[in-house]
Amino acid sequence: MNLVVDEVVPIERGGVPFAFHVPTSAFYELDPLTVRVLKEVDRTGGYQDDGDGDNPMSTALAVDPAELNDALADLVALRLLVPQEQRGLRVGGDQVPDANAGVKNLVMHVAHTCNLNCGYCYAEAGLYKGKATIMTADRAREYVDWLFEQADPDTKTLGLTFFGGEPLLNPGVVRAGAAHAQMRAKETGRNISFGITTNGTLVNDDIASFLQDIGATVTVSLDAIGKANDRLRPFHSGKGSYDMIMERIRPLLDRKIAVARVTVTKMNLDVVHTVQTLLDEGFREVGCSPVDAKNPAYDLDGAAYDKLLAGFKVLTERYVEHAARGEYYGFSNIQNIVKAVHNGHNKEYPCGAGVGMVAGAPNGKMSLCHRFVGETDYELGSLQAGGLDAEKREEMLARINLAERSDCGTCWARYVCSGGCHHVNFLFEGEPSKTYMTHCDWLRAWYRTGIETYADLLQRNPTFIQRFVDPGYTCVA
Repeated sequence: MNLVVDEVVPIERGGVPFAFHVPTSAFYELDPLTVRVLKEVDRTGGYQDDGDGDNPMSTALAVDPAELNDALADLVALRLLVPQEQRGLRVGGDQVPDANAGVKNLVMHVAHTCNLNCGYCYAEAGLYKGKATIMTADRAREYVDWLFEQADPDTKTLGLTFFGGEPLLNPGVVRAGAAHAQMRAKETGRNISFGITTNGTLVNDDIASFLQDIGATVTVSLDAIGKANDRLRPFHSGKGSYDMIMERIRPLLDRKIAVARVTVTKMNLDVVHTVQTLLDEGFREVGCSPVDAKNPAYDLDGAAYDKLLAGFKVLTERYVEHAARGEYYGFSNIQNIVKAVHNGHNKEYPCGAGVGMVAGAPNGKMSLCHRFVGETDYELGSLQAGGLDAEKREEMLARINLAERSDCGTCWARYVCSGGCHHVNFLFEGEPSKTYMTHCDWLRAWYRTGIETYADLLQRNPTFIQRFVDPGYTCVA
């Protein structure tokens, strides 16, 4: 049997060799003999395991045959050496879910309207291809009942996120939905976690106190500092929003319950200044995401992605320097990749859309995720029809599975990226299973930074991983 080196990304940090194994998403620190064996197998085009214990490689490497055989056995057990026909074959990881399984998280669209007019908004200022609509308290309670009733019996924690538009344009329903969810959790012996994504313009001390009381993670959308943010996130009148937002969200920052989400466009590429300023203002974490507007005025091109990557690397250096001192620096983009590497993220899907999460609109219809609300082809069921349509859900999950993305087949990052955002692919390519290739080079470079950072943490302060990564912080932006 001819053994070859499986798909491996070699890394060297501080003179120490590491390897990221693509098919299992496992991460290894390599000893000197292992490095020599892998290089020799690569050089010779494979190792012929004839099973008789004779090992001519021991002569080439000047290594005791018994020691070499032990090393080879370990490499085979770890799948770093595999038969040629198994090279790149995914092992383990999450499998295609049962379409009848319950979901754990619901994104509840309590308001299809917004008081801001962001030019790049994928939801058309929160209207989602419809008209301004406010969810009723009865509909919110219906959604909560459905969430609890369809959940699998062994699911102990459910999640409810209030979304829009701007959800705080409908604060009474946010409160009613939360209260009903807390009641159902108590009745069923489950836990309920809350989140809310807001533009921050309507926050006050009473709302902040309520969100703290229910333990909500509050994600505030802010794209830049001062006038740069005003150009991207104005009111419908054209007036800027930044100063008002920072004044209104102070009760959230004082309570340390706010994270920030930054949408990066061509107009706000100075992510270092933005992230550092927001952290200094009191945000617990800040996460950045490239825009997907399908508008050349906003969308990033090659040069813009290069600048974004350079900024991310500066922020990553700050993250590592803090980690070396046992401190957490809230740049959630690198934290999330480090956590994915640590947990061996090896998935057929990039997120929980349709798998463990769906979105519910004010009209009772449920969609693949919050971004697909308003797209009738991606509706998976409705309250009126009793919930999710298992057949349609099964068809959708098969359609958006990573295995259907032929463009990803040879990419080393495929099981960490899992094909990228379904909605981005849909927006630019017309179909979630067709990969939007424009930012793939950027993503690969960023994931490479992530695995290198994990190696840096192992060397400089491995206890940081135990404290902050496992189970770790995460930003829900």
